[in-house]
Amino acid sequence: MNDRQEVLSTTEARQGSPRRLNLRVLGVSLLIALVAAGGLYTVFYAGNTSISTPDPAPTQPTAPGP
Repeated sequence: MNDRQEVLSTTEARQGSPRRLNLRVLGVSLLIALVAAGGLYTVFYAGNTSISTPDPAPTQPTAPGP
């Protein structure tokens, strides 16, 4: 069994991957978050739906009089 480990210099150990996978994950995650925020905004604030436009408060008392 060969238990030798490769010894890297400080500069070599700090090098990042040239494929930049972390940047891709951050970019895709940000895009998904923006799409989700836009969808929620549309549902709750921009649309004319029952969720975004609640029923108006009644102008007459709803309890029967004496």
